[in-house]
Amino acid sequence: MTRTASRAIAGVTACITITIGITLSAQRFTSHAVAVRVDVLVTDGKTPVPGLTAADFEVRDAGVVQNVKQIDIEQLPLNLVLTVDTSQSVEGTRMTALLDAARRLVGALREPDRVALLSFSTRVRLLSPLTPSRPQITAALNQLSASGATSLRDAVFSALALREDDPGRTLLLVFSDGNDTSSWLTTPKVMEAARRTDAVVYAVGIRQQAQFTGYSVTPLSREPTVVTRTQTVEEMGEFLRKVTEETGGRALFASTDADLRGTFARTLDEFRNRYVLSYTPTGVAATGWHTLNVKLKSKRGKVTARRGYFADLPPSR
Repeated sequence: MTRTASRAIAGVTACITITIGITLSAQRFTSHAVAVRVDVLVTDGKTPVPGLTAADFEVRDAGVVQNVKQIDIEQLPLNLVLTVDTSQSVEGTRMTALLDAARRLVGALREPDRVALLSFSTRVRLLSPLTPSRPQITAALNQLSASGATSLRDAVFSALALREDDPGRTLLLVFSDGNDTSSWLTTPKVMEAARRTDAVVYAVGIRQQAQFTGYSVTPLSREPTVVTRTQTVEEMGEFLRKVTEETGGRALFASTDADLRGTFARTLDEFRNRYVLSYTPTGVAATGWHTLNVKLKSKRGKVTARRGYFADLPPSR
């Protein structure tokens, strides 16, 4: 990563404090290889479907059927980008439950896996870049405290920027219990960033409705305004559902604070049970946006995959 986030998000550094470097304009779904990788989830109800092979899938790139191979996911290290809401509404028992869920999630990772931690309230903070060090992540988690507003879109954009140019798979797990109240970036800007990386976004929210007093910051006023309101599941999930659908992930909701631990664990388990398909694009344009359509040929199950990718390398002849 060669540019700071403040250069990538020109004009918004007054609201966001980020010390990470990003290359969203250079990061493409195809990375630096000719082959395209597609991360795919197949479920029957809420249960992942095991035992499928590449022969069970049909992948269409811009409407053209491709010759698909399967990658053994055990050979690919996992990069977990943990992005957590630390706005005022998370204060108290919810923060305690969040920390417990995050620590147990990190403890369930395998030795070569790496973790990064971002927190967001009025500002976005990178508490740890991607690291294999569990003590470093534990120390970063211990820094979390709740206050301020909710810059959800800014946080997701920043987390997507942590996707590195390596052969691993990136799981971006976003926890938030509220609607965005202080981001500078718009939803279309974040969607554009999501289309240019191969990170898979999973979102975790709280199904419980709760009334709270928080803060809202707008680019016009730049001054916090006290807001008291009741949030709904639909409101909390709207943006997160959009970004998860774009990247082939899912939005999951814990029923209560105590269920966060199980919901985080379910996210990791489901990600490990996904399939990674690979193909060399043939019969399609060398550049531009490519729609993807992935389905099962004869087996039963619901297929979830990203909607497409930007091509930046010519396909082989």
